[in-house]
Amino acid sequence: MEHDFIFFGLVFITSFTVAALATPLASRLAMKGAVIDHPEKHKTHGKAKPLLGGLAIFCGFAATIFIFLDVDDKLLSLVTATLILLITGILDDVYNLKPLIKAAGQTASASIVIVWNAHLFRFMVDYFERFFIPEYIVLGLIIGWIVLMINAFNLIDGMDGLAAGTAAIIFIAMAVLSIIEGGRPNILGVQLIGAGACLGFLIFNFNPAKIFMGDAGSMLLGFVLATTHLYTIKYPFSAALVLGSFFIFAYPALDVSYAIYRRICNRTPLFQADRGHIHHVLRSMGLSARKTVLVLYAVNIFFAKMAIILLGLGISPRILLLTGIFTVLFVILLFKLLLLVSAQNEIGVR
Repeated sequence: MEHDFIFFGLVFITSFTVAALATPLASRLAMKGAVIDHPEKHKTHGKAKPLLGGLAIFCGFAATIFIFLDVDDKLLSLVTATLILLITGILDDVYNLKPLIKAAGQTASASIVIVWNAHLFRFMVDYFERFFIPEYIVLGLIIGWIVLMINAFNLIDGMDGLAAGTAAIIFIAMAVLSIIEGGRPNILGVQLIGAGACLGFLIFNFNPAKIFMGDAGSMLLGFVLATTHLYTIKYPFSAALVLGSFFIFAYPALDVSYAIYRRICNRTPLFQADRGHIHHVLRSMGLSARKTVLVLYAVNIFFAKMAIILLGLGISPRILLLTGIFTVLFVILLFKLLLLVSAQNEIGVR
């Protein structure tokens, strides 16, 4: 046990250190190549900042995996797909790719992992076969869910330190679940590596940020988190699994869902950027940038604890049902409240 603690501690420290050392280098590369994020109407920063922070996160992530972990098919497919997504993200940061091209890169990355490891998702396929849903549709839905989480993290990357801190919290929650369930040291290693890389980058990304992760970083984090969660699951498909999965991704899932809801209500294009995200609403209520991010960190920690209870400790069916009902009512009321505040503060889309 002591040996495992030392090993995983070293894994975490290495990814943290590599990301922290790589971030200033990525910043210089971004400045030299003029890969800069300039202030715009829907953005919260007032000065131009270098991008390519995602490259530093990837360095901490990939390097530590190859140094410490036994690279099996799951990890090889994960790193390969992550590299494709990183390239897609960097090209988007540099050239502002069209949405369809970016979506193609996201879908290709998700497909590599799912098709390469289709046997790992047999429990989901078997469950949905009861309803005469064929395997290819089930795997397609899983790919779609990964793409949704990629874009969810892309959307919440709107304030200094928000996406990196949120990802670190979720990685740590997943690591706790892996410890509770036992086994799968490779997956636990990936989760700790992800947390370390995020925190190493966060040193330079917390308000006031010296560098942004860019689409390369936010998409990478959403992808690794979604895929790692799928790798962690090892019990039958159930209501607890669905609800627990929602809680572990609650904040990014709520923000992307609210973005869709808001734009439908306002009859604006779904892909049009605006200042109506949850962090924008909190800022409009008078919170400083730092306080807004810290409040959202606290929200993420709360939901992470709920996910650990649902997925790791288990609850009775009656409590599970009540939790599900309360969650649905909470989401409905939250969306209506956010839309009301957005309208009152004139930060919604017109």
